[in-house]
Amino acid sequence: MLDIKILTAYPEMFPGNLEHSLIGKALKEKIFNIDTINLHEYGIDDRMSIDDEPFGGGPGMVLRPDVVEKALNSIPEQHKRDSVKIYLTPSGTPLNQEKLGILAKQEKITILCGRFEGVDQRALDVLGFEEISIGDYVLAGGEIAAQVLLEGCIRLIPGVLGHPESILEESFSNSLLEYPHYTRPQVWEDSLGNKHDVPEVLRSGHHENIKKWRLNKSVEKTKTIRPDLYVKKIKKQD
Repeated sequence: MLDIKILTAYPEMFPGNLEHSLIGKALKEKIFNIDTINLHEYGIDDRMSIDDEPFGGGPGMVLRPDVVEKALNSIPEQHKRDSVKIYLTPSGTPLNQEKLGILAKQEKITILCGRFEGVDQRALDVLGFEEISIGDYVLAGGEIAAQVLLEGCIRLIPGVLGHPESILEESFSNSLLEYPHYTRPQVWEDSLGNKHDVPEVLRSGHHENIKKWRLNKSVEKTKTIRPDLYVKKIKKQD
């Protein structure tokens, strides 16, 4: 079982999307477990404050290092010692499919969800948090980002997906974006009366031709939308 501890100012936001669909089924089957640690329980003063003004001036507030340490120390020693510790921040290393695959093989993960302007850097350095970003944009906090990261890695755990072989063909699994998909009806008439057919090759039953078509479409899509991924694939082949 993957044991997950989450340090957050908003524990009520979990499990969130992680309790639905196949991921939710995995939660019920105890393939993974989530425990939240409320940062406010380790705050200071009468208001249990967890943040303070930044040294050097500037807008916003910063999550205090002593609060983070106390919250982390509330976790059982073995989990704290053996877990991968992650802080989600736009300034972190970009999250990718390869990293999700690595996380899916872990037994213990601890995630720190930031708020305000961020977390005191000393807490990250001293306590050993790896900084990870889910994209080049800014959210109000790390809770949604944590759910994105966790859904991405949990679905890779054996037994979670109904059709695990689909992982081998989805986007980023081979440095290509996934090919387009089609389903019934074979001919779809839209609200304006225009008719749209499914590509003939997908109705042919010729598996080798279908495989080639899908690969060509993946390459075409990747070259158009993510040329950086296409260059990466070419370099791997050289």
